[in-house]
Amino acid sequence: MSLHDDTRVPGSPEQEEILRLRAEVARLQHERDDARKTSLRPHGRGTGLARRIVAIVLVVLTAVLACAAVPALYLRSEVLDTDRYVATVAPLASDPAIQAEITDKVTTQITTAVDVDGITRDAMTELGKVAPRVAAVITGLAPAIAEQTKSLIRSAVSKFVASPQFQDLWTQLNRVAHQGIVNLATGNTGGTVSIDQSGTVTISTKEIIARVKTLLVEQGVDIAARIPEIDTQIALLQSPELVRATDAIQTLDRTAPILAWLTALSAVGAIAVAPRGWRRRTTSRVGLGIAVAMAVLALGLTIGLDIFLGTIPSATVSPAAAQSLVDALLTPLRTGVRFVFVVALLIALGAFLTGHSRPAESVRQGLARTGDYLTGKVGGGQAQPWQHWLARFRRILEAAVLGVAVLVLILWQYPTAAVAIWTAVLAGLAILLIELLCRPAVVAAHTTGAAAVAEPVPGGPPEDSQPTRPIL
Repeated sequence: MSLHDDTRVPGSPEQEEILRLRAEVARLQHERDDARKTSLRPHGRGTGLARRIVAIVLVVLTAVLACAAVPALYLRSEVLDTDRYVATVAPLASDPAIQAEITDKVTTQITTAVDVDGITRDAMTELGKVAPRVAAVITGLAPAIAEQTKSLIRSAVSKFVASPQFQDLWTQLNRVAHQGIVNLATGNTGGTVSIDQSGTVTISTKEIIARVKTLLVEQGVDIAARIPEIDTQIALLQSPELVRATDAIQTLDRTAPILAWLTALSAVGAIAVAPRGWRRRTTSRVGLGIAVAMAVLALGLTIGLDIFLGTIPSATVSPAAAQSLVDALLTPLRTGVRFVFVVALLIALGAFLTGHSRPAESVRQGLARTGDYLTGKVGGGQAQPWQHWLARFRRILEAAVLGVAVLVLILWQYPTAAVAIWTAVLAGLAILLIELLCRPAVVAAHTTGAAAVAEPVPGGPPEDSQPTRPIL
């Protein structure tokens, strides 16, 4: 029996399946006719090839610009946003490596300024004059008493550095000294946190020593009263690479907004200049290009960090303290790189799945079959009035969902990769829910359209006279 035989019972499952197949055949025939018409236009081949080349060049340019824009925006946000900077370095106050580094250097500064060895030796000498019989024994105890005093000072410093008071002081110092990070970017010197011409990043210990002095006096350590007001610096980092990188840091700081806009314009330009039929593919390539650029940037950060830490003299700064400080400062940059990487991959995946490749069509057909199964189980495949309305405006609703997702990513002050993933997952679930809810109405509309195509027009030409004959 032919598929054009209309003697079957209307509304039967077999008849609905025939109508659906006819609609699909009509769509494929229409696409084939359009492809044949396009192939008969030789005058556009040269233009299409040129546009493809330009699109590919812009895709590569987008990836290169993104690789520079992300570090530039990181540098600018860290330099200008005091709250963000303080939030970044605040956890360092409880880092064991930083605490040990500050304890060692503050203790050394105090014992050097007070001259514990000299004071102890003089005290034992005077005591020996009072008790000549035990003078030799007392004088021999001087080094031990001096070491005990140094140990007491170190214990007091370590106790203070591990206390909540030091964490508050650390935050206050870094908030007041935020200009030091500006100095690091611009190459200027001065401030509580600064960088000199040898590439040494230092922090003032004046307030720390004053707090330790008060703590020692309260504990009854009389020698602590002799601690003078010390306003010296301790090194947190030292590397000549910092000085050599100053020019590059200044350039990135000034060009950060320009690089961001150029990246966006290059991506949009690549999609816009691509020939018709290549735009989804170009969008996917833009996403993949940016993702590859972020992967290269992440690899470069890892290699560059190892090289940079190798230039820091261990005699000046302990490797553990330098590692902790650099890791803390680079955490926002790594977060930004991961975020852009995830978003770029999601864009590439979305553009790929909406394209006309066989894998994409297989995925869409699988989702359609799943939707038909679920709607058949839930509602028996019967379309309700609200489902017809939802099917009519589903594209607008899906565009609104995507718009909200984009706004969330834009307005989120410091989004992470997790934020991007969850935003994409929720947006995808919302779009999938819309498609599932309106699926019965969509199937009914396709069935009606297929019936209209299959029904011959009264007085019109016979079906065999159409330019394209049905396959089924």
